[in-house]
Amino acid sequence: MQGVTKRDGIRIVYEVNGDADRTIVLLPAWMITNRRMWAAQVEALAPRFRTVTFDARGSGESDRPLDPAAYDPAELVQDLTAVLDATGTGEALLVGNSLGGLVGCLAAAGNPDRVAGLALIGPTVDVTGVRPSPLQLAMARFDDELGSDQGWARYNRHAWDRDFPGFVEWFVTTALGAEGTAETRAEGISWGLDNSPEVLAATVAARSRTGLAEQAAQMRQVVRAIRCPALVLTGDADRICPPYWSRTLAATMGARYVEVSGGHCTHVTRPAEIAELISSFAAEVWR
Repeated sequence: MQGVTKRDGIRIVYEVNGDADRTIVLLPAWMITNRRMWAAQVEALAPRFRTVTFDARGSGESDRPLDPAAYDPAELVQDLTAVLDATGTGEALLVGNSLGGLVGCLAAAGNPDRVAGLALIGPTVDVTGVRPSPLQLAMARFDDELGSDQGWARYNRHAWDRDFPGFVEWFVTTALGAEGTAETRAEGISWGLDNSPEVLAATVAARSRTGLAEQAAQMRQVVRAIRCPALVLTGDADRICPPYWSRTLAATMGARYVEVSGGHCTHVTRPAEIAELISSFAAEVWR
């Protein structure tokens, strides 16, 4: 079943599969992709759980505002709450990859009655604030003219103006890692090219206003407030969110930590393995 909810004039498109009593919400990642990235997980999980996916604002079939303020993480959390309400979901297990992991943490800390458990896959959550990652360095220099369109210099407003398709191909390939197939790369690239550099630039601006140490301090407070069971998964070759982020996050929140072979999007490249980990964790949560 597909539906639409609207918050502050912005349409959010969601999809519900399965009719079990327990609900798993597969959260959107960064807006370079859309809810279809969870297709393999929905197929594996829907026979046992009710699954909810949705296109984040700025992606897929949802509306795409250009104001950076529209992409503040707090706005994304409120969109999640709107989807929970629209789908009649009182409580859910949240699964978040990348930016979705950040949204999941904020939701679990701020609205604990709605979150039964939290499964994070390569979450964009750095509680160390010590050693900037390539992603953090790129976000800090996003508006600078770097004079290069190679590697992480592609994650840059000016590079996008010159060669946005080249950036999308590089980012998708980097995120999927060595296990990405020709099919998964082609799908990811097509989803990225469905968006625009203007929308993605607004999403970057919304998250690059605070210093590294301050961001980490804020996130430590958030994760220490989380009381639900949590599982943190990471690929050992994740080049977007380094594995030490996830290891430190799991230790900080007292979560179970699992490291598997692969890159940033193991739910795409190792779908059966990740679906079984999510399913087993859900069974523990709702035992």
